[in-house]
Amino acid sequence: MKFYCGVVIHETSRYSPIPTNLDSYRETSLYLPSTNEGSRWRDRIVDEVGWKQILGPGGHEVAVGVLASAQPSLPTSAAAYGRLRNEMLDALRKAMPVDAVALFLHGAQVAEGVDDCEGDMLKGVREIVGPDVPVGVVFDLHGNVSDEMVRYADVLLACLEYPHIDFSPRAAQVAQLLERAYRGDVRPVMAHVRVPMLGTYYTTRSPMREFVDWAKSHEGRDGILGVSLIHGFAWSDVEACGAGVIVVADGDEAAAQRLAEEIAEKYFALRDEIREPKPSTAEAVAEALAHQGAPVVIADTTDNPGGGAAGDSTFLLSELLNAGVKNAALGMIWDPVAVQMAMRAGEGATIDLRLGGKCGPASGAPLDVKAKVLKCRTDAAQVAQGVLSPLGDAVMIEIGGVRVVLNSLRNQVFDTACFEEFGIDPRDLEIVVVKSHQHFYQTFGPFASKVIYASPPGTVDQNYAELGLKKVRRPIYPIDKPPFAAFDREWSAE
Repeated sequence: MKFYCGVVIHETSRYSPIPTNLDSYRETSLYLPSTNEGSRWRDRIVDEVGWKQILGPGGHEVAVGVLASAQPSLPTSAAAYGRLRNEMLDALRKAMPVDAVALFLHGAQVAEGVDDCEGDMLKGVREIVGPDVPVGVVFDLHGNVSDEMVRYADVLLACLEYPHIDFSPRAAQVAQLLERAYRGDVRPVMAHVRVPMLGTYYTTRSPMREFVDWAKSHEGRDGILGVSLIHGFAWSDVEACGAGVIVVADGDEAAAQRLAEEIAEKYFALRDEIREPKPSTAEAVAEALAHQGAPVVIADTTDNPGGGAAGDSTFLLSELLNAGVKNAALGMIWDPVAVQMAMRAGEGATIDLRLGGKCGPASGAPLDVKAKVLKCRTDAAQVAQGVLSPLGDAVMIEIGGVRVVLNSLRNQVFDTACFEEFGIDPRDLEIVVVKSHQHFYQTFGPFASKVIYASPPGTVDQNYAELGLKKVRRPIYPIDKPPFAAFDREWSAE
């Protein structure tokens, strides 16, 4: 078979302070086939996505299209999105004829003038390949699934785990289904049921853990080829925002619909139980100090760059300093200016530093501190979902017993390496604060004595009623309180 493969990933937040253009993609990864820009990244990205390992053993040919990924931020500029879309479709036209199309998209991408980038790109793909070439997409469970995505794809499979540790097996599952569809062994059909709720749900905790396992257990039985639980991404603020269920079945649309509705009803029934309480800044630090055991990991969920935040807020750092905490560390504050000042001062220097608070009210006030420069690095990196992710120029400073990692390439904390690269083992600390929502959990969770999901003021604010959402379809929980009139039928009629 000949597969066409492409990647365009951007989780869009209309509440982010960070603009998004083509350089935003260049910062993370960008390969443009028309000019061969980023060719040094091409093999690495194809390898990291897994297409080569998945398709190579079967003897399949892989035609590579655009490969683009940017950190979460504001909607992509019209010019940048137009370029990415054109690169995707032009490369596909040149690759024709192809036997299948396998894409890795986020699911929550918005551009200036386009609220549904995934649906828009899939429509363009379908117009080129026609109705008979199978098209499959692996995407993020924080996507917002639109009617167009379902209409123009044959297979949509989201990762099931949060943190997202299962992209590779889900990508393999998509590829296998496309191969079986091409051979005529299966005829994938899909049902999508929207679940009217907003939230972030941790698959590491009960009862979400058991619910995911139960939903997935239907795969491979009674003609069910795939099940996806969509969490959604509220901060994109599009009509399709919210949770949902996708079921892929072999030729039986009615069976897919019945199962999707059954899973959706159970999902909605769990809405209160799967919402994790999130204490305020002061409450989170007080709870950590009162806990018997170490280390306590506090997740700064609202200043998570993985949700579009700048990563430079000072609320939790200020609280740690005010509480006189001595054996603690915080990572990472995105502050390229402070990094350069610390690097110029050099390791061992003590300097006056204005830290953080640079990107607007959601970042809090900057802190004027006296800091000791402990370590400077130009080559520090962490592993982010299996991919080596550099921190850029980065330093570790110490302020009154609290060690702080400052980085110049904006990213959330995925890995203990963001501390270990500076000689600090987070296992030895009393409190560790990570600017991340849940992706830290894979490496920090196994040794954390306690994990606290804090909610300081910030960009990724989960007080949805006060966000000022304008386009999200209503009613929706928890902004609106159930019961919703005729929910089972009204909301599942896609």
